[in-house]
Formats: sequence, C-alpha cells, structure tokens
Amino acid sequence: MIIRRLTIKNFGKIHDKTMKLSPGINVLYGENESGKTTVHIFLKSMLYGISRLRGRAAKTDAYSTYEPWENPSVYGGTVWFENGGKSFRLTRNFHKAHQVNEFLCEDDGELLDIEKGDLEAVLEGVSEIVYENTVSVAQLKSVTGQDLVRELQNYMASYQGTGDSSVDLVRAMQMLKMTRKGFQVQAQKRQKETEKEKEKIAVSMEYVRKDMDKLMEQQEEVFSQEESLQMTREDDGEEFLNERIERAEGKVRTWGWMMAVTFIAAVLGTTGLWLLFPGVMYPGILLGAAGLLLLAWEFLRYRRLNDELERRQRTKNRWMQKQERLRWNRESIQESFKEKEMTLENLAADYREVEERAYLPLSEELEVEALNLAMETIEALSGNIHNQVGEKLRLRTSRILSEITGGKYREVLMDAGFHMMVNTQERTIPLASLSRGTMEQIYFALRMAAGELLCGKVRFPVILDDVFGMYDEERLAAVLRWLNKEHRQVIISTCHKREMEILEKEGIPYKKLPL
Repeated sequence: MIIRRLTIKNFGKIHDKTMKLSPGINVLYGENESGKTTVHIFLKSMLYGISRLRGRAAKTDAYSTYEPWENPSVYGGTVWFENGGKSFRLTRNFHKAHQVNEFLCEDDGELLDIEKGDLEAVLEGVSEIVYENTVSVAQLKSVTGQDLVRELQNYMASYQGTGDSSVDLVRAMQMLKMTRKGFQVQAQKRQKETEKEKEKIAVSMEYVRKDMDKLMEQQEEVFSQEESLQMTREDDGEEFLNERIERAEGKVRTWGWMMAVTFIAAVLGTTGLWLLFPGVMYPGILLGAAGLLLLAWEFLRYRRLNDELERRQRTKNRWMQKQERLRWNRESIQESFKEKEMTLENLAADYREVEERAYLPLSEELEVEALNLAMETIEALSGNIHNQVGEKLRLRTSRILSEITGGKYREVLMDAGFHMMVNTQERTIPLASLSRGTMEQIYFALRMAAGELLCGKVRFPVILDDVFGMYDEERLAAVLRWLNKEHRQVIISTCHKREMEILEKEGIPYKKLPL
C-alpha cells in the first residue's frame, strides 16, 4: 500500500494542506505543536473513521479533540493511495450533520461502499488495533501494549485452529468467561434460593409442630374436664343426674299426695264433726286448724322438694351444656390436629422434594460445565500455538533486531504471553535490565515482525510519530537503513533535523514534507 497524496481540508489545526508523498521514506518535519501528530491521526481516521463517545467522555474523545473551530461543517479531507495494483481515492467529512464517505476506484471509476465493508475488504480486514500496534507508532507509544499481545494470540489461535485470522478466539475466551461467570452467579443465586426455601419450609414445619403440641395440651385439658364431669361415679354422669332427678321427682309426688290426703282428711274430719256434733263448733274448728297447719307444713316441704328438683334439673342442663361444649371442643381440636398433621406431611414432602432437587445439577451448572469444556478446548488449542506461528514471529523479530543492532542482540526469546528476553549467546537478559534505547529497538522489531504477520498481503506504510527520542545516532542510522532495505513507504514525523542529517549521511533518499 502506497499513499500518494493527501489533502487535509479541515482537521484540527490544519486547513487546506496538500502533501504528495514518495513511495520510499518521507520526513514530515515541523516544530513542536505544528501539527505532525494531527497528520498521524488524520491518516488513521481516514482509514478507520473517527471515534465518537457519549456523555462526559465525548468532551475529550478524538472527534471533539480534532474538530476544527473554524468552519466545523467541513471536517475531513481526501487521501489518494494504491493497493493491490489499483488506485483509490478516499474522501471523508466527519461532521455529524454533514457526513460524507466517498470511496472511488480511480482505475475503473467504480464507486465503492464503505458502509458495506468495501474499504475493509481493500485493507484485507486489518483492524484498527492491528494498525495502531504495528505499522503506526504514535508519539510516546513505541512500547507494545496488551492490545498487540491479544491480537497476536488471537491470530495464532485462529491460524492453528481454523486458518481464519478473523475468528477472535481470545475474545471468544473472554466471552466464555463472562458467560460462565453469569451462569455461576445464577447457579449460586438458585442455590441460595433453595436454601432459603428449605429454611422457610423447616420454620413452617416447626410452627406446625408447636401448634400440634398446643392442641395436644388442649385435648388433655378437655379430657381432664370430661373426667371431672363424671362426678364420683365410674358410669355415665348423665345417668347419675337422671337418677337424682327421678328421686327428687318421687319425693315431690309423694308429698303432693300427702298434701292431698291431709287436705281431704281435714275437710272430711271437720265436716264429720259438724255433722255429728252440730252444736259443738270448737272440735271442728280445732281439727280444721290442725289440718291447715299440717297442710301448710307439708306445702312448705313440697316447695323445698320442688325447688330441689328444679335445681337438679338446672344442674343437669348445665352439665349437659358443658358436656356438649367439651365434646365440641374435643372434636374441633381433633379436627384441627388432623389438619395440622396433613399440613405437616405436605411440608415434609415439599422439604424432601427441595432436598432431592438440590442434589440434581442445575441447568446453570450444566451450562458452566459445557463452558468449561469449551474453554479447555480453546486452551488446549492455544497451548501448542507458540511452536508453530509463534516461532515464526520470534525468528523474524530476532532477525530484525540483529540487523538494527549490528548483530549485538541476535535472538529474542518469548513465551506464550510475549514476555521477552534477549539471548546474547553468553546469557539471557530480561528487558527490564536493558537500556531504554535497546528496549525501544526490541519493541520496534516486534512491531515490524507482527505487522508482517498480521497485515498479510497489505504492506501498510510505516508511520513513526516522533518515536526516536531514545535512540542514539548509531541506533537511529541502523533503523533507517533497515527501513530503506525493506522498500517500504515510511512516514517519519519529527521536530529534529537529526533524522534528515543521518539519511543524507547514509545516502538514503527521502522526501521532506515541511509543516
């Protein structure tokens, strides 16, 4: 891929600026704050669009940072480039109210559609993350980050497993972990709910048992009261009361007859005396008076006996009412006890069902097992990656490092996590023990090797934005010689003349692009 020309209409601090680039090394020279980084961001935005965030983050995102203050409705420009033997023109206006995305193949005049992925197809699927972490090195970002590590791991996993580097197995692993976490949380929640359900049933069973104990106590009390109503007899209390009433009724009847006999006797005696002794009144009067007194005494006795009969009848009625009430209470208690027994049996059955269900695997647990199996498969697949593609990357990185260090460091060692050391043939040295300049060279070699691996057939321009600050002249000359040898288009942004002086000293052709 060769960028032939770019026109920045309005982007950040740059307005109406056109630059023609050579296929080889281009030096974008300007003082600090002159817009070198702006050109760097403009190129990336033209290829991949410009990010727009929401909320508070929108105030500091790339869109807001580079949105021009003057005439903001014109926000973008045009890039002419060659790729795959064809020439293209890419025009964009990023303004949210006047967006323009025009992608033209100049060879045949075909208007391509960015929204349908035509630009992505021309770039052969090279993502913005790959671009930023390999061929495009931003200011103060020459050291590789986890994004590049993830892309390399994903590429190698996909390469070995499917041959399709667009399949993001690293992201798939992350998604599986997130999904597993969700199912694990659900399973834990279900288990807690089961424990709460068991606890709730157990509490209900305990309440029912306490109610049954109270009912048993009430029933014992009723039995005790019923026994006390038997009075002093072993047989039925009602029969005892009936016998007492019958005796009282007999006495009442007896005294009633006695009253009748006394009355009749008194009447007949008095009448007989008057008839026998017509002139004698006193004996009849005395006999009548005696009869009346006897009759009065018998009446009083009759009344007492009748009152006693009524008391015994009332006692029986009260006894019968109390007996009936106790019987009703006993039957009610027994009925309630049976209901509590049924409730307790149902609760015990529910408890057993919950316990049995707790021993069965939850659907979430089955999902977790399936996800664990999938993750184990991916891990097993990734475990052997380093011996295949990783070794190729390591060898290419080592070769580039050897060339740009003049053979001082010939071999890079790296593990599956891309933690690196250098082998000096005498000992291995961790990166942390090396100078910052050497570390920069190692990361540069890794970026270039990774770019060759990840970008495939598309040889993107190498874009370096003020990245040589830690390089001495010898290191810088070695890197520039290597870039020239690779016949890559290179865009170097710098505020120093040192790069151009070394290029001229080494006899390397370049094109100066002043800002």
